[in-house]
Amino acid sequence: MTPVPETPPERSARSAPPVAGPSDLHVVVGAGGAVGRLVVAHLHAAGVSVRAVTRDGRDVGTPGVESAAADAADVAALTAACRGAVTVYHCVMPAFLRWTEQFPVVTDALVDAAAAAGARLVFADDTWMYGRVSGPMTEDTPWRPVSSSGVLRAWLAERLLHAAASGRLQVSIARAGELYGPGVRSLIAGNVFGSALRGRPVHWIGDPDLPLTPTLVDDFARTVAVLGLQDTADAAVWHVPHPGRTTGRQLAAEACRQAGTRLRLLRYGHRQVRAVGWFVPLVREGAELVYQFEQPFEVDGSRAQSAFGLTPTPYEEGVRRTLAALRAPDRPQRSLAWARTRR
Repeated sequence: MTPVPETPPERSARSAPPVAGPSDLHVVVGAGGAVGRLVVAHLHAAGVSVRAVTRDGRDVGTPGVESAAADAADVAALTAACRGAVTVYHCVMPAFLRWTEQFPVVTDALVDAAAAAGARLVFADDTWMYGRVSGPMTEDTPWRPVSSSGVLRAWLAERLLHAAASGRLQVSIARAGELYGPGVRSLIAGNVFGSALRGRPVHWIGDPDLPLTPTLVDDFARTVAVLGLQDTADAAVWHVPHPGRTTGRQLAAEACRQAGTRLRLLRYGHRQVRAVGWFVPLVREGAELVYQFEQPFEVDGSRAQSAFGLTPTPYEEGVRRTLAALRAPDRPQRSLAWARTRR
Protein backbone atom coordinates (compact mmCIF):
# COMPACT_ATOMS: atom_id res chain seq x y z
CA MET A 1 0.00 0.00 0.00
CA THR A 2 1.36 3.39 -1.00
CA PRO A 3 1.73 5.77 1.97
CA VAL A 4 0.04 9.14 1.88
CA PRO A 5 2.71 11.76 1.02
CA GLU A 6 3.74 14.49 3.44
CA THR A 7 1.85 17.05 1.39
CA PRO A 8 -1.97 16.97 1.19
CA PRO A 9 -3.39 14.26 -1.11
CA GLU A 10 -2.75 14.92 -4.80
CA ARG A 11 -5.71 16.55 -6.51
CA SER A 12 -6.37 17.85 -9.98
CA ALA A 13 -6.40 21.60 -10.54
CA ARG A 14 -10.17 21.42 -10.92
CA SER A 15 -10.68 19.97 -7.43
CA ALA A 16 -11.56 22.35 -4.63
CA PRO A 17 -9.59 22.09 -1.36
CA PRO A 18 -11.17 20.36 1.63
CA VAL A 19 -13.77 22.45 3.42
CA ALA A 20 -12.54 23.97 6.68
CA GLY A 21 -14.45 22.67 9.66
CA PRO A 22 -14.49 22.65 13.44
CA SER A 23 -11.20 22.69 15.32
CA ASP A 24 -12.24 19.81 17.59
CA LEU A 25 -10.80 16.32 17.44
CA HIS A 26 -11.60 14.06 14.47
CA VAL A 27 -10.92 10.34 15.00
CA VAL A 28 -10.42 8.03 12.02
CA VAL A 29 -10.84 4.35 12.87
CA GLY A 30 -9.37 2.02 10.26
CA ALA A 31 -6.78 4.66 9.41
CA GLY A 32 -4.33 2.11 8.02
CA GLY A 33 -6.46 1.22 5.00
CA ALA A 34 -6.49 2.81 1.55
CA VAL A 35 -9.50 5.00 2.39
CA GLY A 36 -8.67 5.71 6.03
CA ARG A 37 -5.14 6.95 5.27
CA LEU A 38 -6.48 9.49 2.81
CA VAL A 39 -9.29 10.59 5.11
CA VAL A 40 -6.61 11.34 7.72
CA ALA A 41 -4.61 13.33 5.18
CA HIS A 42 -7.61 15.36 4.01
CA LEU A 43 -8.66 16.19 7.56
CA HIS A 44 -5.13 17.22 8.48
CA ALA A 45 -4.95 19.43 5.38
CA ALA A 46 -8.20 21.09 6.51
CA GLY A 47 -6.47 22.20 9.71
CA VAL A 48 -8.31 20.09 12.29
CA SER A 49 -6.84 17.85 14.99
CA VAL A 50 -6.75 14.23 13.86
CA ARG A 51 -6.25 10.96 15.71
CA ALA A 52 -5.51 7.96 13.49
CA VAL A 53 -6.63 4.68 15.05
CA THR A 54 -5.24 1.36 13.84
CA ARG A 55 -4.96 -2.03 15.51
CA ASP A 56 -1.25 -1.54 16.23
CA GLY A 57 -1.02 2.26 16.42
CA ARG A 58 1.16 2.53 13.32
CA ASP A 59 2.18 5.77 11.63
CA VAL A 60 -0.21 6.24 8.69
CA GLY A 61 2.01 8.63 6.77
CA THR A 62 0.71 12.11 7.62
CA PRO A 63 3.08 14.13 9.88
CA GLY A 64 1.50 15.94 12.80
CA VAL A 65 -1.26 13.38 13.30
CA GLU A 66 -1.73 11.56 16.60
CA SER A 67 -1.63 7.76 16.40
CA ALA A 68 -3.56 5.41 18.68
CA ALA A 69 -3.90 1.64 18.93
CA ALA A 70 -7.28 -0.05 19.40
CA ASP A 71 -9.03 -3.18 18.24
CA ALA A 72 -12.13 -1.92 16.45
CA ALA A 73 -14.15 -4.80 17.91
CA ASP A 74 -13.19 -3.89 21.50
CA VAL A 75 -15.79 -1.40 22.73
CA ALA A 76 -13.77 -0.31 25.77
CA ALA A 77 -10.57 0.27 23.79
CA LEU A 78 -12.46 2.01 21.01
CA THR A 79 -14.34 4.24 23.45
CA ALA A 80 -11.03 5.34 24.94
CA ALA A 81 -9.56 6.00 21.49
CA CYS A 82 -12.59 8.11 20.49
CA ARG A 83 -12.77 10.13 23.71
CA GLY A 84 -12.98 13.87 22.99
CA ALA A 85 -13.97 13.41 19.34
CA VAL A 86 -16.45 15.66 17.58
CA THR A 87 -16.56 13.25 14.63
CA VAL A 88 -15.63 9.58 14.32
CA TYR A 89 -14.97 8.04 10.89
CA HIS A 90 -15.78 4.36 10.29
CA CYS A 91 -13.21 3.29 7.69
CA VAL A 92 -12.72 -0.23 9.03
CA MET A 93 -12.67 -2.95 6.38
CA PRO A 94 -12.57 -6.53 7.70
CA ALA A 95 -11.19 -9.30 5.49
CA PHE A 96 -13.85 -10.13 2.90
CA LEU A 97 -14.29 -13.75 4.02
CA ARG A 98 -14.91 -12.57 7.60
CA TRP A 99 -17.39 -9.79 6.88
CA THR A 100 -20.40 -11.58 8.36
CA GLU A 101 -18.49 -12.35 11.54
CA GLN A 102 -16.67 -9.05 12.07
CA PHE A 103 -18.51 -6.18 10.37
CA PRO A 104 -21.57 -6.11 12.68
CA VAL A 105 -19.40 -6.29 15.81
CA VAL A 106 -17.13 -3.48 14.62
CA THR A 107 -20.02 -1.27 13.51
CA ASP A 108 -21.90 -1.69 16.79
CA ALA A 109 -18.69 -0.92 18.69
CA LEU A 110 -18.18 2.26 16.67
CA VAL A 111 -21.75 3.39 17.32
CA ASP A 112 -21.22 2.86 21.06
CA ALA A 113 -17.85 4.65 21.04
CA ALA A 114 -19.07 7.62 19.00
CA ALA A 115 -22.23 7.95 21.10
CA ALA A 116 -20.18 7.89 24.30
CA ALA A 117 -18.06 10.75 22.94
CA GLY A 118 -21.12 12.70 21.78
CA ALA A 119 -19.65 12.58 18.28
CA ARG A 120 -21.10 12.30 14.80
CA LEU A 121 -20.29 9.03 12.99
CA VAL A 122 -19.35 9.05 9.29
CA PHE A 123 -19.42 5.67 7.56
CA ALA A 124 -17.46 4.81 4.38
CA ASP A 125 -19.94 2.59 2.52
CA ASP A 126 -20.60 1.10 -0.92
CA THR A 127 -23.66 0.50 -3.12
CA TRP A 128 -24.18 -3.24 -2.79
CA MET A 129 -27.47 -2.84 -0.89
CA TYR A 130 -29.20 -1.48 -4.01
CA GLY A 131 -29.03 -4.78 -5.89
CA ARG A 132 -30.17 -4.96 -9.50
CA VAL A 133 -31.07 -1.57 -10.94
CA SER A 134 -32.21 -0.26 -14.31
CA GLY A 135 -30.66 3.21 -14.13
CA PRO A 136 -28.31 5.44 -12.12
CA MET A 137 -28.32 4.79 -8.37
CA THR A 138 -29.30 7.81 -6.29
CA GLU A 139 -29.54 8.27 -2.54
CA ASP A 140 -33.27 7.52 -2.89
CA THR A 141 -32.87 4.24 -4.78
CA PRO A 142 -34.69 1.43 -2.90
CA TRP A 143 -32.55 -1.16 -1.15
CA ARG A 144 -33.13 -4.51 -2.87
CA PRO A 145 -29.95 -6.51 -2.30
CA VAL A 146 -29.47 -9.70 -4.31
CA SER A 147 -26.27 -10.89 -2.61
CA SER A 148 -25.39 -11.86 0.94
CA SER A 149 -22.82 -9.04 0.98
CA GLY A 150 -25.51 -6.60 -0.13
CA VAL A 151 -27.86 -7.83 2.59
CA LEU A 152 -25.11 -7.27 5.16
CA ARG A 153 -24.41 -3.78 3.83
CA ALA A 154 -28.10 -2.92 4.04
CA TRP A 155 -28.27 -4.28 7.58
CA LEU A 156 -25.25 -2.24 8.69
CA ALA A 157 -26.68 0.96 7.20
CA GLU A 158 -30.04 0.25 8.82
CA ARG A 159 -28.31 -0.16 12.20
CA LEU A 160 -26.61 3.21 11.80
CA LEU A 161 -29.74 5.00 10.64
CA HIS A 162 -31.76 3.47 13.48
CA ALA A 163 -29.17 4.70 15.99
CA ALA A 164 -29.50 8.18 14.47
CA ALA A 165 -33.31 8.07 14.46
CA SER A 166 -33.32 7.05 18.13
CA GLY A 167 -31.26 10.13 19.00
CA ARG A 168 -28.11 8.30 20.06
CA LEU A 169 -25.88 10.16 17.60
CA GLN A 170 -25.74 11.89 14.21
CA VAL A 171 -24.81 9.69 11.26
CA SER A 172 -23.60 10.48 7.74
CA ILE A 173 -22.98 7.75 5.16
CA ALA A 174 -20.77 8.19 2.08
CA ARG A 175 -21.36 5.63 -0.68
CA ALA A 176 -18.93 5.03 -3.52
CA GLY A 177 -19.04 2.98 -6.69
CA GLU A 178 -16.38 0.39 -7.48
CA LEU A 179 -13.10 1.76 -6.17
CA TYR A 180 -9.78 2.15 -7.94
CA GLY A 181 -6.61 4.07 -7.17
CA PRO A 182 -3.43 3.77 -5.08
CA GLY A 183 -3.66 1.10 -2.41
CA VAL A 184 -7.04 -0.24 -3.57
CA ARG A 185 -7.68 -3.93 -4.11
CA SER A 186 -10.91 -4.44 -6.02
CA LEU A 187 -12.39 -6.19 -9.03
CA ILE A 188 -11.04 -3.58 -11.42
CA ALA A 189 -7.84 -2.62 -9.61
CA GLY A 190 -5.48 -5.51 -10.32
CA ASN A 191 -7.45 -6.87 -13.26
CA VAL A 192 -7.11 -3.61 -15.19
CA PHE A 193 -4.13 -1.62 -13.96
CA GLY A 194 -1.75 -4.38 -12.92
CA SER A 195 -2.37 -6.22 -16.18
CA ALA A 196 -2.02 -3.08 -18.30
CA LEU A 197 1.27 -2.17 -16.65
CA ARG A 198 2.73 -5.63 -17.26
CA GLY A 199 1.40 -5.96 -20.80
CA ARG A 200 -0.87 -8.85 -19.90
CA PRO A 201 -4.48 -9.40 -21.00
CA VAL A 202 -7.01 -7.45 -18.98
CA HIS A 203 -9.50 -9.85 -17.37
CA TRP A 204 -12.87 -8.12 -17.19
CA ILE A 205 -15.67 -9.59 -15.10
CA GLY A 206 -19.03 -8.89 -16.77
CA ASP A 207 -19.82 -6.72 -19.80
CA PRO A 208 -16.95 -4.28 -20.58
CA ASP A 209 -19.17 -2.06 -22.74
CA LEU A 210 -21.85 -1.12 -20.20
CA PRO A 211 -21.84 2.32 -18.53
CA LEU A 212 -19.62 2.46 -15.45
CA THR A 213 -18.77 5.19 -12.93
CA PRO A 214 -15.79 3.95 -10.88
CA THR A 215 -14.69 6.01 -7.88
CA LEU A 216 -11.11 7.15 -7.32
CA VAL A 217 -10.19 6.34 -3.72
CA ASP A 218 -9.02 9.92 -3.10
CA ASP A 219 -12.41 11.29 -4.19
CA PHE A 220 -14.10 8.84 -1.82
CA ALA A 221 -11.86 9.81 1.10
CA ARG A 222 -12.35 13.49 0.42
CA THR A 223 -16.14 13.12 0.46
CA VAL A 224 -15.95 11.18 3.73
CA ALA A 225 -13.81 13.94 5.26
CA VAL A 226 -16.08 16.72 3.99
CA LEU A 227 -19.13 15.07 5.57
CA GLY A 228 -17.37 15.12 8.93
CA LEU A 229 -16.27 18.73 8.54
CA GLN A 230 -19.66 20.14 7.57
CA ASP A 231 -22.26 21.36 10.03
CA THR A 232 -24.87 21.24 7.26
CA ALA A 233 -24.52 17.60 6.17
CA ASP A 234 -28.04 16.83 7.38
CA ALA A 235 -28.96 14.17 4.83
CA ALA A 236 -27.89 10.78 6.14
CA VAL A 237 -26.71 9.25 2.84
CA TRP A 238 -24.50 10.90 0.23
CA HIS A 239 -23.10 9.43 -2.99
CA VAL A 240 -19.55 10.25 -4.03
CA PRO A 241 -19.40 12.36 -7.23
CA HIS A 242 -17.76 10.98 -10.38
CA PRO A 243 -16.47 12.70 -13.55
CA GLY A 244 -19.00 11.05 -15.87
CA ARG A 245 -19.75 7.76 -17.55
CA THR A 246 -17.06 5.49 -18.87
CA THR A 247 -16.94 1.76 -19.65
CA GLY A 248 -14.65 -1.05 -18.61
CA ARG A 249 -13.19 -1.17 -22.10
CA GLN A 250 -12.50 2.58 -22.13
CA LEU A 251 -10.89 2.46 -18.69
CA ALA A 252 -8.70 -0.48 -19.70
CA ALA A 253 -7.75 1.25 -22.96
CA GLU A 254 -6.68 4.38 -21.07
CA ALA A 255 -4.64 2.30 -18.64
CA CYS A 256 -2.89 0.52 -21.50
CA ARG A 257 -2.31 3.80 -23.35
CA GLN A 258 -0.60 5.34 -20.35
CA ALA A 259 1.32 2.14 -19.62
CA GLY A 260 2.53 1.94 -23.21
CA THR A 261 1.09 -1.54 -23.76
CA ARG A 262 -1.45 -3.00 -26.18
CA LEU A 263 -5.00 -3.57 -24.98
CA ARG A 264 -6.03 -7.22 -24.92
CA LEU A 265 -9.31 -7.70 -23.08
CA LEU A 266 -10.70 -11.06 -22.02
CA ARG A 267 -14.29 -11.12 -20.83
CA TYR A 268 -15.47 -13.46 -18.08
CA GLY A 269 -19.12 -14.12 -17.35
CA HIS A 270 -20.97 -15.16 -14.23
CA ARG A 271 -20.71 -18.89 -14.95
CA GLN A 272 -16.95 -18.77 -15.50
CA VAL A 273 -16.42 -16.92 -12.23
CA ARG A 274 -18.56 -19.43 -10.36
CA ALA A 275 -16.57 -22.29 -11.88
CA VAL A 276 -13.34 -20.80 -10.54
CA GLY A 277 -15.08 -20.38 -7.18
CA TRP A 278 -15.17 -24.15 -6.71
CA PHE A 279 -11.41 -23.99 -6.15
CA VAL A 280 -10.90 -20.48 -4.70
CA PRO A 281 -13.08 -19.57 -1.67
CA LEU A 282 -12.57 -15.83 -2.13
CA VAL A 283 -13.80 -16.02 -5.71
CA ARG A 284 -16.74 -18.17 -4.63
CA GLU A 285 -17.83 -15.52 -2.12
CA GLY A 286 -17.33 -12.67 -4.56
CA ALA A 287 -19.08 -14.32 -7.50
CA GLU A 288 -22.42 -13.11 -6.18
CA LEU A 289 -21.35 -9.53 -6.95
CA VAL A 290 -20.69 -10.06 -10.65
CA TYR A 291 -24.24 -8.86 -11.42
CA GLN A 292 -23.01 -5.28 -10.86
CA PHE A 293 -20.93 -5.52 -14.03
CA GLU A 294 -23.70 -7.16 -16.03
CA GLN A 295 -25.90 -4.07 -15.70
CA PRO A 296 -25.19 -0.32 -15.99
CA PHE A 297 -23.15 0.49 -12.87
CA GLU A 298 -23.80 4.21 -12.46
CA VAL A 299 -23.73 6.05 -9.15
CA ASP A 300 -25.34 9.51 -9.18
CA GLY A 301 -23.25 11.79 -6.94
CA SER A 302 -24.79 15.08 -8.07
CA ARG A 303 -26.34 15.83 -4.67
CA ALA A 304 -22.99 15.91 -2.86
CA GLN A 305 -21.30 17.62 -5.80
CA SER A 306 -23.83 20.45 -5.68
CA ALA A 307 -24.03 20.70 -1.88
CA PHE A 308 -20.29 20.74 -1.17
CA GLY A 309 -18.73 22.00 -4.40
CA LEU A 310 -16.84 18.75 -4.95
CA THR A 311 -15.12 18.32 -8.30
CA PRO A 312 -14.27 14.68 -9.06
CA THR A 313 -10.92 13.73 -10.51
CA PRO A 314 -10.96 12.99 -14.27
CA TYR A 315 -10.43 9.32 -15.15
CA GLU A 316 -7.26 10.11 -17.09
CA GLU A 317 -5.71 11.63 -13.96
CA GLY A 318 -7.00 8.81 -11.75
CA VAL A 319 -5.42 6.25 -14.06
CA ARG A 320 -2.12 8.17 -13.98
CA ARG A 321 -2.02 8.14 -10.17
CA THR A 322 -2.93 4.47 -10.02
CA LEU A 323 -0.19 3.42 -12.43
CA ALA A 324 2.35 5.66 -10.66
CA ALA A 325 1.58 3.92 -7.37
CA LEU A 326 1.95 0.49 -8.97
CA ARG A 327 5.31 1.53 -10.43
CA ALA A 328 6.64 2.56 -7.00
CA PRO A 329 9.76 0.54 -6.11
CA ASP A 330 8.32 -0.60 -2.76
CA ARG A 331 5.12 -1.86 -4.38
CA PRO A 332 4.96 -5.60 -5.20
CA GLN A 333 3.90 -6.05 -8.82
CA ARG A 334 1.11 -8.58 -9.04
CA SER A 335 -2.00 -9.01 -11.14
CA LEU A 336 -5.01 -10.00 -9.09
CA ALA A 337 -7.65 -12.11 -10.80
CA TRP A 338 -9.79 -11.54 -7.73
CA ALA A 339 -8.40 -9.61 -4.80
CA ARG A 340 -10.11 -8.69 -1.57
CA THR A 341 -12.86 -6.47 -2.87
CA ARG A 342 -13.35 -2.87 -1.97
CA ARG A 343 -10.93 -0.88 0.10
